[in-house]
Amino acid sequence: MNASVIRAKLSLLIRLIDTTTGAEVPESSVQFFAYGKEVRPSPRGAGNYVFINTVQEDFDLTVRAPGYEEMTKHVCFQELDDHIPTVELFLIPSEKNRTGVILTLSGSLPSLEAVEAVNLFQPLCHISSYSEKTREMTVIRQGGRRLDVSYGHYGLLQADSLGYEKLIVSGTDGAQTVTLKEPLTQPWTVNMQMMRVIYGSVDAEGNYLLRVRDDSRRLVFLVRYVVKGEVRFTQVDFHDPATLQLTQEAT
Repeated sequence: MNASVIRAKLSLLIRLIDTTTGAEVPESSVQFFAYGKEVRPSPRGAGNYVFINTVQEDFDLTVRAPGYEEMTKHVCFQELDDHIPTVELFLIPSEKNRTGVILTLSGSLPSLEAVEAVNLFQPLCHISSYSEKTREMTVIRQGGRRLDVSYGHYGLLQADSLGYEKLIVSGTDGAQTVTLKEPLTQPWTVNMQMMRVIYGSVDAEGNYLLRVRDDSRRLVFLVRYVVKGEVRFTQVDFHDPATLQLTQEAT
């Protein structure tokens, strides 16, 4: 009898992340939908799910997780890593989320394409040096804590605090060095701050939603939003209702 060989190929890795905390989304009762039906990727712990030996055709993936807003993302395999094709979904807590108080920035802005923010009073670290050749950044950790950049998506705050450059971290030594996926495109100086990006959502009509957790006395965020391809920034204080809106012109 000839021995048969069964080969398992990773078709897609899905990471579910709570965008307000950076932590994995609990796996209980999460539902996935694609091709007009429910699909069942295999859970792998820490908010990770995998599709094994499935057809790699582009599709729309919808995720429903208890305590979070429903999210749909178009999966384009040409945009993913060939070795470990990974899709990161940054889920927004619903107002019924049971883990803390949720504060909301929402409204409608014509031609709005994207919205996100960084907390101006919660820097992860400060820059000490940067090598354009290696894309390695040496940092000073905030409060002496261990450097955890597993979230991957950060903003490098400009010296005047009026904008930030988006960064994707591809590696770290866990102590004081991070490697960026792409080189910096804007000038940098020593002691510039790096913050975790919190993602919001925008629909086709320009209705936007951004939520944060009410976990600090000071909740002042620099919001980055894109209107007709133009990047704009504005400060929002989630404890001040008068600032909780986006306008055609940044403030």
